[in-house]
Amino acid sequence: MMKSPKTFLAIAVFSVLGSAWGSDTPDVSRNPAVDVALLQAQLTDQQKQIDQLRAMLAAQEKLLDRLASAVPGEPPANRVATMGEVASLTPAIGSGPGGRSVAPPVAFSAPMPVAQAVAPAQTAPAGPTIASVDGRLSAYLRNIVRVSGDLRFRYDLQARSSNSVAGPLQNSRERYRFRVNLDKDLFIKDASSAPLVRLHAQLATDPFNNPITMDTDFSGIDTRAPISVSEAWMDLLPVKGLTLRAGRTSELFADNRQFVWDDDVRFNGFHEIYRYTVKNSAYVEVKAAQYILTNPNVPIVPAGSPFLTANYALGQRIPSSAMFDQGVVVSGNLHKKWNVNGQFNYNVMREPNQIQLASTAAGFPLLTSPILGATLTGPLPQVGNATTTNGGAVYFAEGFHVLRGGVTLAYTGVPIHGHNFPFQAFLQSTHNTKAKIENNGYMFGASFGQVARLGDVQFQYQYLVKQANAFISQFTDDDVGTGSGVNVKVHHIRLNFGINRFLVWENRVFFQKGISRSDPAINFFVPLQSGYNLLTRFQSQFLFTF
Repeated sequence: MMKSPKTFLAIAVFSVLGSAWGSDTPDVSRNPAVDVALLQAQLTDQQKQIDQLRAMLAAQEKLLDRLASAVPGEPPANRVATMGEVASLTPAIGSGPGGRSVAPPVAFSAPMPVAQAVAPAQTAPAGPTIASVDGRLSAYLRNIVRVSGDLRFRYDLQARSSNSVAGPLQNSRERYRFRVNLDKDLFIKDASSAPLVRLHAQLATDPFNNPITMDTDFSGIDTRAPISVSEAWMDLLPVKGLTLRAGRTSELFADNRQFVWDDDVRFNGFHEIYRYTVKNSAYVEVKAAQYILTNPNVPIVPAGSPFLTANYALGQRIPSSAMFDQGVVVSGNLHKKWNVNGQFNYNVMREPNQIQLASTAAGFPLLTSPILGATLTGPLPQVGNATTTNGGAVYFAEGFHVLRGGVTLAYTGVPIHGHNFPFQAFLQSTHNTKAKIENNGYMFGASFGQVARLGDVQFQYQYLVKQANAFISQFTDDDVGTGSGVNVKVHHIRLNFGINRFLVWENRVFFQKGISRSDPAINFFVPLQSGYNLLTRFQSQFLFTF
C-alpha cells in the first residue's frame, strides 16, 4: 500500500540523519584534530537534501489531491495506486576530504510506474468477466428454440330467462385451453442483437369449426380434443424499424379489448410495420395488412350452386375473399409517468358475403373444408349481422369498409401497501362507410391495478356498443356478444387476483342486451332481436403461464 507524504518525509529525514550520525560519522570526542569546517559542510549538504525532499513530497501530495478529485467514486487506496509515478530515494555514500565517509546529497531517480516501484503480491488467476459471460449467454440464446405457453382452466356460465322474443338459456360448463409457443431467431450479426429473421409457431387446443375460440369443453365422453397450428409466421427485419411478416397470425390491429376482434381469431396472409422512434420512447408506426380468407376455386358458377344465394350470378367466376387493414399508431409520454397512445386504421373487406355464406348449412363445406382436408361438423358460428333475408347469405350492408379510431391514456402506477397500481383509460369508435343504418360501434372503459405477483389486484370496467352493421360478427369477441357478435350493448366487469408471476385468478361478468329488431319492410333481419331478457355470462378461470 502507498504511504502518505508525511510518512515519506519522516522516513527520508531519519534516513538522512542516520547516514550523518551513524557509525561512519566522524567522532569529535575521540579525534580532536577533526576539522570543524568539515562538519559544518556536511550539515549544510544534509540541510539541502532535506529541503529538496520536502519540495518533492509537496509536489507528490498535490498530484495525489488532483487524482483523488478526478476519480471521486474510487476507494482512496485505488486512487493512490493510479498515481502513475512515484519518486525513488537512493542515498549514495561517497568519500569526503581526508578519506572520511561523507553522505552526499540524496540522488533522485526519474519517476517510475507504481507497478515497477512496488513489487505486486502474488494474485490468483483472473476469473470470467461479465462481458465474457454475457457473450457466452448471448451465443447460447441465439442457438436455442425458445418455448413458452399457457394453460387455462375456466368455468363458464351463460344464463337468460325466457320471454316472447327469445327462449331460455342456461349453459354451465368447464373448459380448458392449452397453448405452446416456439420461437427461433436466425442470422444474427455479432455486432447486433437484432436478428434478420424470426420464426414463430403456436400449437393450441382448437375446435376446427370455431375460429373464435381455443377452448375445449369438459365433454365428449372420452374422445380426444384436437390440437391445431394456431399460429405460424416468419418475420423479416431487413432494416431497423421495419418488420415484414408472412404466415398465420393475429389481426394487425388486435388489442385484446374484446371490441372489434376476438383475441383467438387468426388470419392467413401478410403484414408490414415500420416504426420510427422519435425520442424519449415516443414513436410513430405505419402498418398495413393483407389477409387471404378464401379460395373458392370456382371459375363458373353452376346451376343450383349455393353461391347463387350469396348474390353471385350463374356462370360467374368466384373471386377470393380478402381483407385489407392499414393505419397509423402514435405513442408518446406526456409526463414521466403518463403515456398516451392513439391509433387510426381503415379496414376493407372484399367479397364479404362469402363469410356469411360459410355460416349457412349449404355454404360452409364450399369455403372452409379445403384448408382442413376434412368436412366440418357445422357452419361458422357467431352470426349477428343484419341480412337481407331471415338467416340468408347476403349482408344488409353493401360492404364493410370500417373506419376505426382509438386512444389510451396510461399511468405507470401508484404504490399501495407494497403493490403497484397502474391506471389506464381507453376509448374506441368505429364507422362502416358501406352501411346507411346501424353502422357504428364504440367502447370505453378503465383499468386499475395489475396482476404480477401474490397480492396484486386488477379491476376493469368496459361498456361496449356494437350495432348490427358495425363490422363482421364472425370475427368479433364471442364472450362479450354471447349468441350474437354484434347488435349488442354490454357492461363488462373484470376482477383479477395475482397468486404469483406464473398464476392468475381471473373473474369476468358480462351483462348483455340487444339493440335492433328485424324490419321486413326494408329487408332488415337480425338473428337475435332486441327485447330478450338480460343475458348474464360469468367466467372464472385460473391462468398458468410458462
